[in-house]
Amino acid sequence: MACASWHLRNVKGFRWNHKRVYRIYRELELNLRIKPKKRLIREKPEPLAVPETINDSWSMDFMHDQLSDGRRYRL
Repeated sequence: MACASWHLRNVKGFRWNHKRVYRIYRELELNLRIKPKKRLIREKPEPLAVPETINDSWSMDFMHDQLSDGRRYRL
């Protein structure tokens, strides 16, 4: 919609704002421009740290099991 109102204002010389352009488009049943969604810019992950000595790094692990009555748990 911004493109249509920009075109009407700057190229055609009309002094209409985007709300009026939208209303006129709706009255004339014209196709409205659907704005594409903006993509989020993802930052690059930091490289993994290299341990300097043996046993210098820790890791996490999950364990899950099921009880005899069917309930599940995770550690």
